[in-house]
Amino acid sequence: MSHGINASIGWSTASDAFQAGSEAARMAREHLQPLGPQITLVFGSSWFDQAQLVRGVRAVVGSAALIGGSTAGEIVSSGPLTHSCAVLLLSSVTLAWGLGAGKGIAADPRRAGQQAAFDAVKGLSATQRIGFLFFGDGLATSYAEVVRGAQEVLGTSFLIVGGLAGDDLRFSRTYQYLGHQVVSDALVGVVFGGQGKMGVGIQHGFAPISKPRHITRAHANILVELDGHPAASVYEEYFGPDVVQRMRHEGFTRQGSAYPLGIQGETEDQWLLRNVVSFQEDGSLACSGEILEGSWLQLMIGSREFALEAARRAAQDALKPLNRAAAVIVFDSVARRKLLGQQQAAEEIAVLRQVVGPSTPLIGCYTYGEQAPLGTASIVGRTVVQTGAILVIALGT
Repeated sequence: MSHGINASIGWSTASDAFQAGSEAARMAREHLQPLGPQITLVFGSSWFDQAQLVRGVRAVVGSAALIGGSTAGEIVSSGPLTHSCAVLLLSSVTLAWGLGAGKGIAADPRRAGQQAAFDAVKGLSATQRIGFLFFGDGLATSYAEVVRGAQEVLGTSFLIVGGLAGDDLRFSRTYQYLGHQVVSDALVGVVFGGQGKMGVGIQHGFAPISKPRHITRAHANILVELDGHPAASVYEEYFGPDVVQRMRHEGFTRQGSAYPLGIQGETEDQWLLRNVVSFQEDGSLACSGEILEGSWLQLMIGSREFALEAARRAAQDALKPLNRAAAVIVFDSVARRKLLGQQQAAEEIAVLRQVVGPSTPLIGCYTYGEQAPLGTASIVGRTVVQTGAILVIALGT
């Protein structure tokens, strides 16, 4: 409990979707005192029947507000999970919230952002707003426009953070939850308000290793040319054509996750990370987020040690604005989990726990993208999408 904000988590690895949802919610509810659940955040494996999973959670939380999405793996205080459901329950006499959804991201991403933010603000009873937390379709590539739409409602300096839903690296379909609904091609969000604070930290730990290359052709999430040459040449120069050919056939590999692409940000130490989802026959690269034509790009390198230190810094940044954290939500790139492997993925969660403390509820998921302002936790900057980072969100006072 954090001065009027109560939080509790639960999880289940049951194979039946309804059972997994109800068990996770029941576990969380048993430890939520003294009030009952008022808002529910759900992180569900994409392997479940999604409608049944949500029904299972709702069977326990009743009329409490509900928001969430499918994942590429789940995170709880004890470590990483797969094929599970994880639930965060919140109740408070000082915190307020409003929920909203924006559908049809592919057709009109800006309108989807506007609608989600507008509905959420309309449902917020408090006059003071704290931040907007959302779950988005991880297969969409237009989140810059989604954010612009949300900012037209919330303001350009308002805190907007979120994770892009996954489907366990199948890259077929992701799901978003709001109330009783399970949707795709959408974002669902919650505006927090009232008496409370949100702290945010986002770090990746990758560093450039190649010479800068100019993005001469790109559209949406497809990187076509660098300096007038096929984009795959950036990997061929470093690894050789045989390795690139193997990466082309194997798809998203640990080697690929260790060497993402970095697009130069507004300052020399800011990088927008993009993982390569697939190598195309014409030498272009399908990436995990938007590619900005005209920008500069370098091949990046990461290590397990860098990844763990980035997690520590992200958690520290998230806690800085708070006196006390009631709950910590983690959106961690699935690329980082692939880089770390199972053992060190567990170590990463242990690092987070060292920073946030053993009694603070910690929950989250592995994502296809992490969206937050670059910069420090106390300065709301331009919200961007990262695809190899760890995003830590602390909610408290």
